Amino acid sequence: MNRALTVARLQFVAWPSVVGWPWAILTLSFVINLAVYGAMDDTDLQPTTGGLLSIYVMMFVACLNSITQVFPFALGLGVSRRSFYLGNVLQFVAQAIGYAAVLYLLAVVEEATDGWGIRLRFFGLPFVWVENPLLRFLGYAIPFLLLGFLGIAIALVFKRWGVNGMLTLTTAALIGFGGLSVLATWQHWWPAIGRWFADQSGAALLVGWPALLTLPLAAVSYLVIRRATP
Repeated sequence: MNRALTVARLQFVAWPSVVGWPWAILTLSFVINLAVYGAMDDTDLQPTTGGLLSIYVMMFVACLNSITQVFPFALGLGVSRRSFYLGNVLQFVAQAIGYAAVLYLLAVVEEATDGWGIRLRFFGLPFVWVENPLLRFLGYAIPFLLLGFLGIAIALVFKRWGVNGMLTLTTAALIGFGGLSVLATWQHWWPAIGRWFADQSGAALLVGWPALLTLPLAAVSYLVIRRATP
């Protein structure tokens, strides 16, 4: 456990990419949206932006960098693969919880100020709403975990199998998603798929399904990292 905690602290050596850039880009996105919609004269407009996604994308990139840059350095210091993985997960889960708490509080302030005085919905959960406070909090946290473990898994494929592994993964994804799209079009499933998504609750879309996808990604990442090379 001490080794895992050391790895968790090691992640913050490069704190600008782990903490600084995600919040800096989110802040810039918020300021731009606030300025754009504040300059509009349409008082009936209730804008909803996708700017909140920027911090999730940056966390995805940070998790990629954690494997491609920190992993070789940690192994060079004598850290085991198991300790590195556990420390990485510990740091990432704590970060997701902390970030989710801040976003939750910002959403509360946004509601209290009627969208920063211009009815802007920036920090509110996009497209869906979750009334239960705990589920709302998880609605911010679980997508962090999903994208983070996705980034870890992709980076580990590169570390384990190199460029050929990435090309194989990309090809498999294209064939899989492309094949499903062709099948859905051929069988006229798109209306049913649209209805299925429309019938899902906000909690299911932001918490339930992402959590179910996160668990196998975490398990596969642990198996792959045991044979990954620096």
